[in-house]
Amino acid sequence: MKPEEARKRARAEADRLRTAGAYPPSADSSDQMAETRPDLARLREWAIIEVDKDLVYSTRKVGAPITWFKRMLLRMLRQYTTELEARQTRFNVAVVAYLERLEKRD
Repeated sequence: MKPEEARKRARAEADRLRTAGAYPPSADSSDQMAETRPDLARLREWAIIEVDKDLVYSTRKVGAPITWFKRMLLRMLRQYTTELEARQTRFNVAVVAYLERLEKRD
């Protein structure tokens, strides 16, 4: 299958699932995106980075060993990833605080 065909097929499947209620309505235009801009409370929520270990899995037929391996990698790299998460979270929180100050000025 060519990439163009795969994209058409994926979009058709997403549209089908969207009409079935599995996905929220699509925001095709940039005007709609501007209207649905997240509020500061949502941005504060998104600023905190937490890795959910339960989301590490494999969808392959024999995915159990792959999932085990991924979880072991995550465990072995925990010190490194925790430091990265902390730095990114501090940055995100500082950006949200800056945005809050900007919005209060207006």
